[in-house]
Amino acid sequence: MSEEKIEWFIDLLIRQSLKVFVGILIIVVGFWLANRLKKIIRNRMVKRNVDASIREFILPVISVVFKIMVILSAVSTVGIKVTSFAAIMAGLAAGVGLSLQGSLSNFAGGLLIILFKPFKVGDYIVALEKGGTVESISILYTTLVTPDHVVITLPNSTLLNNPVTNYSIKDTRRLVIKVGISYSDDMEKAQQVLKDMLKEEPMILKDQEVVVEVLEFAETSINLAVWGFVKRDEYWKAYYKLYKKTKEKLDENDIKIPFPQSIMRILPTDDKPTN
Repeated sequence: MSEEKIEWFIDLLIRQSLKVFVGILIIVVGFWLANRLKKIIRNRMVKRNVDASIREFILPVISVVFKIMVILSAVSTVGIKVTSFAAIMAGLAAGVGLSLQGSLSNFAGGLLIILFKPFKVGDYIVALEKGGTVESISILYTTLVTPDHVVITLPNSTLLNNPVTNYSIKDTRRLVIKVGISYSDDMEKAQQVLKDMLKEEPMILKDQEVVVEVLEFAETSINLAVWGFVKRDEYWKAYYKLYKKTKEKLDENDIKIPFPQSIMRILPTDDKPTN
């Protein structure tokens, strides 16, 4: 090999090495700027009180788009034509897309959840027999935290295509208590005692109807449905308090809450001992 070819090869190697170094530098600096940009946008969204569900969904998308732009810039600097690179990436994306159809449907599901808002971050929901407070709605999954701090991750597409019960949309909830009284007690008296209890309770909303009606005639008791409306945030506090007060009020008025009992009778026999 002649000296001219060797010099040309060394010169090419140096120039390419410099381009590769610049390309790597662009990626490192660009990714750092992408993370900084994500934090800045997050802080601006928080200051402007943008819904947490929208923040958690949009920010990763912005970050990914910016990083793709950085990669394309680095590839162009190295000397690879962006159009050729884009064609290769499009082919790869098509192949990956076929193998990740579930993930794409989850992304679409997350986008629709953000747009139509069947629930948002902070709501308490029940879906697929799983209940918890929505902690985050990401581009693929929704994360719930149960009252005992267990984390549940559900795919967005599954949530979108199945019934979801949202307990946080309305400001009020109906509180229902089921209580049984003895058949020997005065049913109308029991109803009036329990209605008075609901009307006296401060947590029961006075602009809503209170009801005490016969629910069913059970084997050992007449079961009454006792209900009124409370503020959503006071539901469980009112629930426990009213169950306790129901027992106290019935005891004060000599109204019994029956329970199953078994009675054993021993009957005498006429059998005589045989010799």
